[in-house]
Amino acid sequence: MTTHQEAADQLRAIRTMMERATIFRALSGEAALMGGAISIAAGWISQSRTGWAWGTVWLSGLGLALIFGIWQLFRSAAANQKVVWSHGLKVALRGALPSLIVGGFLGLLYLKYGLPGNEKTAAAVWILHYGLALLAIREFAPKSMAWLGIAFVLTGIASFSAMTFVQAATPILNKLGASGLMAATFGGFHLLYGAAIVTTTRRDGTGE
Repeated sequence: MTTHQEAADQLRAIRTMMERATIFRALSGEAALMGGAISIAAGWISQSRTGWAWGTVWLSGLGLALIFGIWQLFRSAAANQKVVWSHGLKVALRGALPSLIVGGFLGLLYLKYGLPGNEKTAAAVWILHYGLALLAIREFAPKSMAWLGIAFVLTGIASFSAMTFVQAATPILNKLGASGLMAATFGGFHLLYGAAIVTTTRRDGTGE
């Protein structure tokens, strides 16, 4: 009896995780497209700004992306007749928030009290910690999100390397600038990811 009960519990757990992954996939695809578009716009607007004014543009973009993401959560919950504050959402927040909070705080600290030109350092911090946040929830998110996290982490590490000991990459980073770096990652990576997720989801409704 215990064996049958354990098998049933495992099947329910697997089914729940698959359902979460499918919903997560659809939500993340649409949210990524919106976030990518907002980031491209923020990169263009912030290009001529520095310091706190530069950071304000990106914080405003983050606010818009969060509003859209929250709306997506409520819309999905209503369509599937589920609660918004689900167990999966709680687990995701517990995994992602530490990296997001630490990275956000350090980036703002560089902008507020750092040396002139620290926008690139703040951008690298945000990129790296965002990637770490995505990897923190990889156990129940689609595999494609883990690859997105890896892309952000590697770009963050490469950015720090270009600013410190990899002199050959410094001209590339200087040409991009902080706004270009943010637009290429939060904009370009998200647009590519979102387009791939939305098209494959519409085609077969599943997949990684």
